[in-house]
Amino acid sequence: MTNVFFPETQVSEVRDRSNILEVISDYVSLKKAGKHYKGLCPFHSEKTPSFTVNEEKQIFHCFGCGIGGDVFAFLMKIGNFSFPQALEELAKRYGVRLSRQEPSPFQKKEMAKKEALFQINQTAMDYFHEILTRRGEGEEGRKYLARREMKQEVIEEYRLGYAPERWDGLTQYLREKKVPLEMAWELGLIFPKKKVGDSTRREGWYDAFRGRILFPILDLHQRVAGFGGRLIKEGQPKYLNSPESIIYHKGEILYGLPMARREVSEKDCVIIVEGYFDVLTLQQHGIRESVATLGTALTPQHIRTLKRYTKNIVTLFDADPAGIKATLRSLPLFLEEEVSARAILLPQGEDPDSFLRKGNLKAFEKKVAEAAPLIDFFFERLMKTQDPKSIDGKVRIAQEGMALVSKIPDKIRKSLYIKNLADRLDIKESLLHEMLRPSHRGPPKGEEEPERPLLGKGFPKSEEMVVRLMIHSPELIPMVSKEGIVEVFDSPVLKRMAKELEEAFVKKRSLDLREIMSSMSEDLQAELCGIAFQEKGLGESSREKMLKDCIQRIRQRKLEKNKNELLKKMREAEKKDLGNGVETLLMERQKLIKMEKSLNRNSFQKE
Repeated sequence: MTNVFFPETQVSEVRDRSNILEVISDYVSLKKAGKHYKGLCPFHSEKTPSFTVNEEKQIFHCFGCGIGGDVFAFLMKIGNFSFPQALEELAKRYGVRLSRQEPSPFQKKEMAKKEALFQINQTAMDYFHEILTRRGEGEEGRKYLARREMKQEVIEEYRLGYAPERWDGLTQYLREKKVPLEMAWELGLIFPKKKVGDSTRREGWYDAFRGRILFPILDLHQRVAGFGGRLIKEGQPKYLNSPESIIYHKGEILYGLPMARREVSEKDCVIIVEGYFDVLTLQQHGIRESVATLGTALTPQHIRTLKRYTKNIVTLFDADPAGIKATLRSLPLFLEEEVSARAILLPQGEDPDSFLRKGNLKAFEKKVAEAAPLIDFFFERLMKTQDPKSIDGKVRIAQEGMALVSKIPDKIRKSLYIKNLADRLDIKESLLHEMLRPSHRGPPKGEEEPERPLLGKGFPKSEEMVVRLMIHSPELIPMVSKEGIVEVFDSPVLKRMAKELEEAFVKKRSLDLREIMSSMSEDLQAELCGIAFQEKGLGESSREKMLKDCIQRIRQRKLEKNKNELLKKMREAEKKDLGNGVETLLMERQKLIKMEKSLNRNSFQKE
């Protein structure tokens, strides 16, 4: 379903005819709750309904896991659909005939370039694989893989290759295949030679991968997105990976997933390891539900990709301090994405490759079956690295432990882990629960109230209120535009939302949140829906007055911030004895003070 386009008029027709309440009711049991409908979220485990649907605005939002969007977003999430698939599903349901549309010239150009880049990588993979499996100059690579006990069927399935120690083997091959070398350079396959003393003139090309085993990195469509190269002799770097490109993003792709995903779904479990050879060795021993990160830490996108197939994840990093640190660093992501994460530690100095090649398959399978929940592993490490018998040690353990526990969305799970931590520290649970409550002390004089966290993020309260007013009272948007207040927002997320709302209103003199969200990322859609459902406090007074007050506070805070920054510059200038520089800064500060006085004099209250 890739590269399918439909006219925007048809997308709008499907959007207008669709009823989000009807669609979601096929998957979730919803009950009326005031002006909304509520039910148990289908995307995470919960006992108390936090999944909310607004039929009037045709949006949904879960206040437990933060997911939200329109009817397209729901179908894409619940059915693992692409946008065209969700569109066709709804069109069929609501009787809209779709006709496919030719992509725009720009889209065609982008698609053609991506296709060409994938094809170049495919050509390079064929070259490396042929060298390894059929040519005499691949003998060094074959010997190395034999020492690593790699079976021929694994070499074939994963299309392993070898780059000989020549400087121009791939370059010549690409020339023969009429491949544009500039594009091969963009993919990091070759580099230009440069004339000494001239950084711009290229004197030919040379291969990037030399003397290395090559691991093609495939995306979920089985296209070659990039390569990893392992040096087989002494030297540095041991591993060399393709650079980021328009077809390769290492924070999104997991090595081995295209081959493992069926097994991952069937076993409802995935094992995340660190290296290419770890995945291949596990595969050779019949453990096919394994993937590896690509020289980077786990990202939310990695976990969201895996969640399509399973919510049970086992991490297996090295037992050295760096490996343990990498394991613990991933824990907040697992908690926020609400997946069940467990951890395995192999004996010191072992990795899956070395451990299994010593005949420890049964021991490995037992470790997987008995893998401890990652948060228990975290608590165990805390108890070992801090002194739980001393007061200071207990305080540090409580602080670090609760900082993590606070990220658990599910209330029951959170409560159980608070009890677990309290038992370990031999203190009352109520003390740990108290740490989760916001401070009741008022803000320092002259400062704004602390920001109310929304969907796990702290948005400036006045800026968030402006966006809420724009959503619920679109007639106020011209005032927002006239005052230009969005330009001085501190929050880039709220600024993006406000600009989208402004642009949409200018075009149609009305707001359709579904249409606005169609151009937003999944995360931004969820944030917008979260704000759209926040209606409390909007009916207490004149909304126009509320907007004016917010604009006033935002400007005052901006001025205060500018004054403080200027003060810092002045102190630095005085230390360095810059003379005229200090005078210039003083004049700037006086201007800011005058602006502040003028702002107070000409506030909206005078109107």
